[in-house]
Parts: sequence; structure tokens; C-alpha cells
Amino acid sequence: MGVYFKRIFAVIRSSFLLTIILISIHLLIAFVGLYKTNSAQESVDKKHVYFELQQESSPFDVPLENYVHFYSQLCNNLGFEYYECYLQYLETSSESENFFDYETETLQKGCDAVLCVQISENLQNRNHFECYRGRLFDTKDFQYYGGTIPVILGYEYRDVYQIGFQFTAIYLYQTYNFEVVGILDKDSMIQNPGATILLDKYVIMPGFNVCSMPQENAGITIHYANKTSGCLVAPIEKFTETSNYIKQLLLDQKCGYYTIDVFPVKYNVIEKTGFDIVSFIIGLLIIFLVFHILYYRHIKKTKKYIIKNRILFVCAELAGTGLLFLTMYYAFSFLISMKMDMGILGIFGIFVIVTKYVYLPTGREI
Repeated sequence: MGVYFKRIFAVIRSSFLLTIILISIHLLIAFVGLYKTNSAQESVDKKHVYFELQQESSPFDVPLENYVHFYSQLCNNLGFEYYECYLQYLETSSESENFFDYETETLQKGCDAVLCVQISENLQNRNHFECYRGRLFDTKDFQYYGGTIPVILGYEYRDVYQIGFQFTAIYLYQTYNFEVVGILDKDSMIQNPGATILLDKYVIMPGFNVCSMPQENAGITIHYANKTSGCLVAPIEKFTETSNYIKQLLLDQKCGYYTIDVFPVKYNVIEKTGFDIVSFIIGLLIIFLVFHILYYRHIKKTKKYIIKNRILFVCAELAGTGLLFLTMYYAFSFLISMKMDMGILGIFGIFVIVTKYVYLPTGREI
């Protein structure tokens, strides 16, 4: 009976150790994620809150007038600043013209989809663009009455086209004439909290207002749906007021379904768990300390067993790096402390090594 109870106690003790191992690993992974998230927010403008709107439903289910009115409401509110930035490619099939492809971002002739971004005047001013040649957009460039649309090219086009070059392309089902008025300096970019767009390979269009509506307005409807997919910037103290206003505005305008992303992300330990980061770290250290005390008491009984199989044990511990190393360290230590068959451990170690050094692409780490 004594041997039986000893075995029962050993199983319970080992199960308890395994539970602590799993909790420790999950808490450490969570801590690393929280640390990275909080560190990333250090570089974000914390005096303002950013609301990124994205129209998700079909624009053809909404009358054009709804989008136009919604856009007007966004632009004419004194409580926040509204910036337009959307990626809508151009279509061209000319075999004599070179453009950067939307999918591959390589310079091609007869490019079906051209890398293109549409921006508002205030976004141009906010990012302080400088031209390598030519000029930036003027206020009049954002009012379209028909005729030629001015565009600015990214730096990679500097040896491809000159200022004044004209081309024809399709923008949202309609054929337009375009004229190059400027080429940006190298590494010009649009910086938003949600994403950064490097403009070296882009055609930059003004997010123009259509001053004379055509009879066929399917493309214009999408154009204004895109114009309402932008970024609102408000003082951080007006977060609740602005948030409520946007939600009510979306309900009133009936422009379909929109998603809203908010930056900076309010994501930290105290909001997710109810206690601060210091308490979190102390708790994590206590768990690790308890584990290592129990683990040492458990493992010292198998010291001879480990020494006997030290080569496989060392290989097992060296099989991974980063979080993989941590997982492997605890997993192998636990299995060896349980005196598992070394053949199983060897197969497990080979699997991990092959996964890390053969299957994973270069530069990728678990």
C-alpha cells in the first residue's frame, strides 16, 4: 500500500508541476505581448485620439447623395480634423507606358493595375511632402470640373517620366486624362497610426470633389464611399464626445456598414486584468520561484538518470531559441524528471530541430 500511495503522490506532484509549467509559459507569452504593445505605443501621439473609418458594405446599396452629405459632415466638424487616404488602383493597358504593378510592385509595361493612392489636401500638408521635381497639389487640384487630373509620382519614377507627361487610365470605371505635375523626394511617406505607406512607387492622386456630376455615376459613388473611409483626429480629452458623435452620424446618414479602429490602443495590463504591471511581474516571479523550488526537489532524485543521458538532454535544451527554447526547456525537463523513455525524447528533439532549421524560412523564428 505504501508503494501505491507513493506512486499516487508522484503523479499528483508531477501533474501539479506540469500545470505550473503551462501557466508560466502562457503568462510569459502574455507578458511579452503586453510589453511589445505598450512599447509600440510609446512612439504614438498620445495627445490625440485617431478614429480610422472603413466602409465595408457595397456602395451600390447607398444613394450617392448619402455619401456626399456624410463626407460634408466629416469635413465640416470643428471638434476634429478629417484626413482622406485610400488605395484605389488605376487601370491601364498601354504597352508603351511603364507603371508599378499593384500586386507585384514591379515596374511593368501594359500594367493592368497601377499602384495609386488618393489623398486630401490637409493630409498632404500634415506629412510635409517635398518634391524632387515639380510641385505639390494646389487647392484647385482638389476640385474636379472635368478635363485633366494632376498627379504626383513617387521617387522611383524620376527616370521614367518627366514633368508634364500625360497619360490615360481608368479610375473607377471612367477613363480620365492625367498629367504629372511633380515627383516626390526619396522615402516620402504617409504616416498614419494604423499604417505607413512608402510612396516611392506610387501614383498620388488628389482626393478631388466632383463639382459637375456625370449622368453615369457608379464610379463616383465608389469614389465618395472611399472619401468617407478616412481618419478623424481629435484631442484625447474629447474621446468620448467624438466617439459618440461618429456612432450617431453613421446611424443618421445610412451609408452602410463601417468599421472603426481607434488609436492609440488602450491595451495594458491594468485594463485587461484589473492590476498594474508591477503586480503582474511580481505574481509571475512568485509562480516561477514556486516551480523551481518544487522542480529542484523533484529533479534531484533523478540526477544519476540525467547524467547517464546527458548528451540527449543537452541536445534537447539546445533545440530551440526564444519562446521555443523556453517551452522545450520545461517540456524536456518535465519528461526526463518523469523518467520517460529516451527514445521518445530523441524523436521529439529531432522533430524540433528539423522544424527549426529545415522547415522554417530563413529569418523566421518561433
